[in-house]
Amino acid sequence: SIGGLLMEQPEIHPPHHPDGGLPRFLEWVTSVSSLIVTVTSIAIAVHSGDTMERLVTANSFPYLWAGSSDITPEGKRTLSVDLNSTGVGPAHEKTFKIKVGDHYATSVTDLVATVVGPQDAAAANAVLHAYKNVVPDRFIAANASQFMFRIPRTDENERYWDMLDRSANNWHYEFCYCSVFEECWQVRDTVRKPIKQCLRDEPHEFTP
Repeated sequence: SIGGLLMEQPEIHPPHHPDGGLPRFLEWVTSVSSLIVTVTSIAIAVHSGDTMERLVTANSFPYLWAGSSDITPEGKRTLSVDLNSTGVGPAHEKTFKIKVGDHYATSVTDLVATVVGPQDAAAANAVLHAYKNVVPDRFIAANASQFMFRIPRTDENERYWDMLDRSANNWHYEFCYCSVFEECWQVRDTVRKPIKQCLRDEPHEFTP
């Protein structure tokens, strides 16, 4: 006191925190942290979804190839053209063509005539009795196959059968197939490329 008078002490107030919460700096840190957590969670979810989609696609990937054979696993002489699926998913074959030289054969009858020549075509087709798979397109399971046609060798048809067998090494196959997810591939012999969709070439399609 001074001269018997008491002096009032200044009143000191603590810093004011809006709404009784955290200091503004900590509010910003909390908000930014929450935003980072949210964005990270979304990114992880999207990445997981993409990973699962790729995994499902990989587990459904088809691999289809075509070829000829002149003997069965049991040893029977049979000429056949087959589609073989060696991928991990089913293949939907949508188009198929066989080219002999510059000519697209559209049936077994046409193929025989192309190989043996027009002069022997009627006689050859009369004795080459083919088993035919005449559906316009085929759905082939993984590790399975489907035949296009089969011609057993007999004493009656051996001359023409042997002509076909020798010619088979020069047959060229063109086909298109898709996965269950409609991912499609165009194949010419051993050249394979992805395409948007399979388009049929009706004048040249092979229908046994």
